[in-house]
Amino acid sequence: MVLGLAAACLAGCGSGGSEGPEPACQALRAADPPIPANVVLVVNDTMRRDRVGIYGGPARTTVFDGFASEHLLFERAHSEAPWTKPAVATLFTSLYPSQHGADSHPDVRPGAAGEAIQHGDLLPDGLTTLAEVLRGAGWQTGAFVANPWLDRHFGFQQGFDRYEDNPGSWGVSGVAVSRAALAWLGSLDPERPFFAYVHTLDSHKPYGTLTWDDALARAPVLKADRRPVDPPVAKVIGPLIRFAGPGAERGLALRRSLALYELAYDKGIENFDAALGVLLAGLAARPDWDRTAVIVTADHGEALFEHGYDNHGIGLLDDEIAIPFAARLPGVSPERGRIECAVGLIDVLPTLCAYLGIECPRPVFGRSLVSPDGTLPPRYQVSEGVMHHPKHRSIRNRRWKLVYEPDGSPGRGGRSLAYSLYDLQADPGETRDLLAEQTPDPEAERAYEALAPRLEQAVPAFDRPAAASAPLDPAVQRRLESLGYLE
Repeated sequence: MVLGLAAACLAGCGSGGSEGPEPACQALRAADPPIPANVVLVVNDTMRRDRVGIYGGPARTTVFDGFASEHLLFERAHSEAPWTKPAVATLFTSLYPSQHGADSHPDVRPGAAGEAIQHGDLLPDGLTTLAEVLRGAGWQTGAFVANPWLDRHFGFQQGFDRYEDNPGSWGVSGVAVSRAALAWLGSLDPERPFFAYVHTLDSHKPYGTLTWDDALARAPVLKADRRPVDPPVAKVIGPLIRFAGPGAERGLALRRSLALYELAYDKGIENFDAALGVLLAGLAARPDWDRTAVIVTADHGEALFEHGYDNHGIGLLDDEIAIPFAARLPGVSPERGRIECAVGLIDVLPTLCAYLGIECPRPVFGRSLVSPDGTLPPRYQVSEGVMHHPKHRSIRNRRWKLVYEPDGSPGRGGRSLAYSLYDLQADPGETRDLLAEQTPDPEAERAYEALAPRLEQAVPAFDRPAAASAPLDPAVQRRLESLGYLE
């Protein structure tokens, strides 16, 4: 894994030119012998990387920034899927969405009496999850999740001694989720390590409620924003911009601009940052803090109309799949620094197995970021699992990103081209599809010719357990509808 301010390429990593895989990286080294550490895995739903402060974003994330500065900050982390269910299933199994199969949006099927019933696919029982691995090795396991896609009815409870998926009794805020997790930790056997999975929902729609002070803090940006807001966009963003507290009436009178909409989204990220502060303070007060590993990341990002649409689960551009990722791993070398090596959620399971010195299930398709030989081999990064469009997939290296959308691109309406290609160095915002130009650049043509066959072969065949589905629990269906997922 690469440490410091610039990536160091090892001999041979550039094979294949700029179309080749991500370069080899220097790996983290675990303690020898491994530490039987506690593990806390924190996932904030719908938190895109470029809005977080330490990554140069406008959200005021002092807790996350401080945590990342003191430990390991991964500069180039991406999710393998742009929505929660397939992303977290990948996180738990180190399988790609098309391999684990928990990647479909619910569909409507007729019931016994002919009534319409929503059915959802499940994480198969036959797959081995991170929680099952750790419980089998002696860890106490608990999960506290606010997103209804992770309800136990979808199979995500596998391996957890305690699985709290009904936040109705303690609220859906990240602070409430954090406090519930801390209360559970206080009930555990102090002689055994624990694994806690904490999944918050603060930056998911309907985003954060603003104060007049929030608007004043970003007044120059709000005043300067002259981007047009078409009626369909205004219909989406209007209900998401909410004010409360002193001066709320002045906030409600502000023009419903995209900058104000972005501010509401950033407020949700800031609410998560406060919840993270509660969780970290509680963990730091424990006597076992010196042997507690903490990973903080997101399941996916959020489109904010940069490409003509909002929400997530829709496309594979970085607004939906680029995520923050920071880790505290006591005993690794080094324990602090900025890491430019490309990583994904698929890497978490093998990394924790290697870090803790326990046997990993086979097969896994991520890679451990902890390696005894000191290097991680070159590879491409792949994302898929688009809602309603399971064939959509992207592949990337350090410079190029090729996106395959045979069912059509969400931001281009009737566009007929199945492939789009972006030069991530020249166009990090992915605004210019080089394959759509009248005279394609020869270098872009070579990149396409090299990446297209690799994209098709990027996810190995995997003989997974039989897919399963079940009718949605009515309470889960109501919660999904409240978040805008089900019509």
